[in-house]
Amino acid sequence: MNKRGILLSIGITIITIGVFCIALSGLLPAGLIFSNQENASSQNDKEFTFIEGIDCIPDISSYEVGTLLDVIDGDSIRVVIQGSIFEVRYIGIDTPEYNSDQRQAAVEAAEENKKILSNSLVYLFKDQSETDKYGRLLRYVISNDKFINLELVRSGHAQVKKYYPDTSCQLTFNQIIVR
Repeated sequence: MNKRGILLSIGITIITIGVFCIALSGLLPAGLIFSNQENASSQNDKEFTFIEGIDCIPDISSYEVGTLLDVIDGDSIRVVIQGSIFEVRYIGIDTPEYNSDQRQAAVEAAEENKKILSNSLVYLFKDQSETDKYGRLLRYVISNDKFINLELVRSGHAQVKKYYPDTSCQLTFNQIIVR
């Protein structure tokens, strides 16, 4: 094959990949990718200091902005961050599982999670670990000016649970139970 044929083949491949990417982006809700990126860049100076309990988060100035896709259960959600979909597991808490003898409590925890997260914009804060053994992001979550992990403990829908080494907010969560 001559140089012209090789260049033509490369050009067709690039165009095909571009069309494929545009087609895939059409599967996501309209505007999700671009609006999420705009939110991420425009929210860099967001102040969280007035939210109860967040002083336990190791680095409150470093976070990701995500768009909520859905609530999986009482302690995990699915979000879009800069066009990629991630499952997020809340750090420091645990809620009952659907496939357990506590199914009703699991359903109630998921409903409470949905209620608190009525806004689709979430701010995600890391402790020590990036992900768990299942590949889920491990994060403290703020949405609607509420510390979601803490609110689920406060409402009684989640129990405090240590997952080493991500234990920065354990004392804060335990203090909520004592009140």
